Amino acid sequence: MAENVFEAVKQSVSTREAAAFYGIEVKRNGMACCPFHDDKNPSMKVDQRFHCFGCGEDGDVIDFIAKLFDLSSKEAAEKLAQDFGLIYDSQAPPRRRYV
Repeated sequence: MAENVFEAVKQSVSTREAAAFYGIEVKRNGMACCPFHDDKNPSMKVDQRFHCFGCGEDGDVIDFIAKLFDLSSKEAAEKLAQDFGLIYDSQAPPRRRYV
């Protein structure tokens, strides 16, 4: 099980999967119209990470969702974990330590 929400999300969800989940059409070649600027032709490469050749936006899946929904990194990671049904340590019941 992943240590925290950031690790859980990065290990389980690619930026391409998240983009498609939230309604961004990603072509077979991994290109999509960038949602961060007025893009008429696909200029953003989406795979594990994303990079827009038009506006220069770049990052991982958490950065992408944070910018897409105007969230903090923690809020974006928690949204992804919830939407994709991921479980991470802070959701697990506390472990008992016996002395």
